[in-house]
Amino acid sequence: MADLTRTVTETERHRFAAFAAALAADGKARKTIDSYRSDWLGLARWLSERGGARFDLTAFSATDLVRFRDACRSDGLRPSTINRKLVATKRYVDWACDGGLVDRGLRDAVRAVGPVPQPRRRPQGLNSGDLSRFLRVMEETGTLRDQAIVQVLLESGLKVSELVALHREDLSLSTRRAVIRVERGDEARAIAMGRPARRKLRRYLSERGNVDGPLFVGERGPLTTNGVQRLVRKYCRVAGVKVSPSTLRHTFAKDFLKASRGDLVALADLLGHECVETTRLYVQGAHGSAHADAPRRALAAAG
Repeated sequence: MADLTRTVTETERHRFAAFAAALAADGKARKTIDSYRSDWLGLARWLSERGGARFDLTAFSATDLVRFRDACRSDGLRPSTINRKLVATKRYVDWACDGGLVDRGLRDAVRAVGPVPQPRRRPQGLNSGDLSRFLRVMEETGTLRDQAIVQVLLESGLKVSELVALHREDLSLSTRRAVIRVERGDEARAIAMGRPARRKLRRYLSERGNVDGPLFVGERGPLTTNGVQRLVRKYCRVAGVKVSPSTLRHTFAKDFLKASRGDLVALADLLGHECVETTRLYVQGAHGSAHADAPRRALAAAG
């Protein structure tokens, strides 16, 4: 507390506490909020040591952020770490601007500060053993809703934001057919899924009620992006594997490339990529893995 008192003004301390409370109300995990706090304090400490005054966001500038970014690079921090700090600061400034605590000029200038270039990581899907173990845990312990969510992610390649935006009206479901319609702006794409997803969706809808409205719901209403991420993490801990919704999307993509003999254009359409070069990142993993056909086998076994 003494270090915090010397580093930031009392007003700033209360301001960030309100930001942290807003993050918590939005469903952010404790670990995420602690990371925001650590990045905020690191920036404040760096600025106060060089400026001789306690940090306060109302006296902050985009130039300060550029200097901080460049100092982090000189200190040898990884690009991903530096960019995380930049994102944390930008979101804090966004929140303060929305609340009328700082002006839009500051927000726009801070948003314009560029990230540190970093190599793009190749998407990673699940191998045969991990996928089978994860699906077995889902089958043994998952609710009907959660099983349906995981199966849809695996068979559609949807982003979580797209999944939680789905309504019952976006799903065409029968004994032999399951197609999801995904809209983004003025564009839409249709994704057909196989037997495992059809079965899980029918069972879930029999419990939920086969009526219009948000497709995936919880006790408090439609599921959020954070809610889906939390439930996937819960089951992956039980299975002892590293799984996230993005991992399931990547598993779908690699399986599709194997089945379609490398049809990048079709995969780009299914994933909603505007540029095929983004989709091309999947190619090496799909053709170089000994387990490239594992997702299809595991899906069939779990269905």
